[in-house]
Amino acid sequence: MPDQLETEIKFPVRDPAALRSALMRIGAISQGQVSEYNIRLDDDIWSLSENNVVLLLRRSEEQNGEVIRTLTFKADLDPQDADSPVQTRREIEVNISDIEAMLAILRELGYIPYWRYEKRREVFTWRRVEIMLDEMPYGWFVEIEGDEDDMRRLVEKLGLNIADSIPYSYAEIFQHVCRNLDLNVHDLTFEAFAGVDVPPEAYYPAG
Repeated sequence: MPDQLETEIKFPVRDPAALRSALMRIGAISQGQVSEYNIRLDDDIWSLSENNVVLLLRRSEEQNGEVIRTLTFKADLDPQDADSPVQTRREIEVNISDIEAMLAILRELGYIPYWRYEKRREVFTWRRVEIMLDEMPYGWFVEIEGDEDDMRRLVEKLGLNIADSIPYSYAEIFQHVCRNLDLNVHDLTFEAFAGVDVPPEAYYPAG
């Protein structure tokens, strides 16, 4: 993926099967499923996190068995309303052939892995919009990215309410869930959350 702006909106999903059916009814086209394993990195003074910058190594296994490895940089635009339902970030992504070699290079540059998370995703396209139906270890979500006008049309067609969108990243939601449920969990994996019931209200900051 070249250097680009990523405009997205995210919603919690209570019934993923119903949402998938709604997407198919309006003509969205499934691009297949993918399983992701992600590694977040930062330096020893947390300068990336402090500036809302994401440095990420990802291994994606496609439905057909193909494995794609990427290095991704994301940064919030400045200024940006953190509570706005529609978020825009700069994103640069490159394919790599060897995650361990890239990890070694990043370590030499002072960036160390501090958090790992898993995701199962089905990708759809509709007009100038890409839709990601995501199964996270703590629940289901839909992310909608692309042209803002088409994003809002799609939200309306799916019967979603902009007011129900969630302005937090998956990392922020993880932090909220751990605090709200008093979980001693370091990484966001399906194994770590096995048997844990996470109510949607836990996705938000306490109070």
